[in-house]
Amino acid sequence: MPSFANLNLFDAGPCRFHVGGLTLRTADQPGPDTNGTRLVAQGRSSRTITQTGTLVADDVDGLLTLSDAIEDRLDGLPNELIDDTGRVWDGVVMLRFEPGPIVAVGPRCRVDYTIDYVQAKP
Repeated sequence: MPSFANLNLFDAGPCRFHVGGLTLRTADQPGPDTNGTRLVAQGRSSRTITQTGTLVADDVDGLLTLSDAIEDRLDGLPNELIDDTGRVWDGVVMLRFEPGPIVAVGPRCRVDYTIDYVQAKP
């Protein structure tokens, strides 16, 4: 079950994760004998992770409670993220929570959302 900061924030509906790749940061310098380029490795870039999903609740107030709990994690602190496959990502910071419009679905309500994270030290 997906979670962030040991909180089950996403139990109210399905979600999916897209985990970005890594890039080696480099600095180019002229080669010592003026032929070619010398690459200097400067560590790996951060990893981006995007989560998309849907929250479902009995009413609008329930959706707002769920959304508020997610927004509370926009605190700049690194936490553990567990994705939809059960993979654990350490040192992840939530950067953005973007809920869509609230939609009535029969007697219940739902909202689609996107969350952007960054793993600063992959």
